[in-house]
Amino acid sequence: MLLTRRLAKYKNRLLVACFVLILSSCAIHLVSDFDKQSLQQMQAVASQVEQHFISLQYVEKSQRLFEQSKDNYIAIEVALQALKVRQAMRPLNEQTLKQVDIALDLWSKDIASHKKQNTVSDFILQRHRQQYQRLFLAMIKGEEAKKVN
Repeated sequence: MLLTRRLAKYKNRLLVACFVLILSSCAIHLVSDFDKQSLQQMQAVASQVEQHFISLQYVEKSQRLFEQSKDNYIAIEVALQALKVRQAMRPLNEQTLKQVDIALDLWSKDIASHKKQNTVSDFILQRHRQQYQRLFLAMIKGEEAKKVN
């Protein structure tokens, strides 16, 4: 009887140990894996956007004509669309895809506003530059957080 109790005691401990081992070996992926090319692409687009806003700051407000910025707008929109396609192909990547969609939406609004007003104020340049910096920083940090150490 004493032996039966000891076996039952160890049996329960063995079951708990097996359960813990099984759980620890099961990894649940809730986000996509780290992708170095996506990170590089995000950094490149962020750099293009930064260059666009900085170059506009060096031009007098009256000379910030839409037609002079049109090629930059197109190049950045193409880069954002390419980033979107890459992110859409990755499984479990909804958050990054939403961030790219936000960037595309903001970019489209910036294009429309510049086209309509045919200039951009210093205030808007600074505000939008900071907005894109925060957005790309969130994307880049999010991608870097996916690295498995």
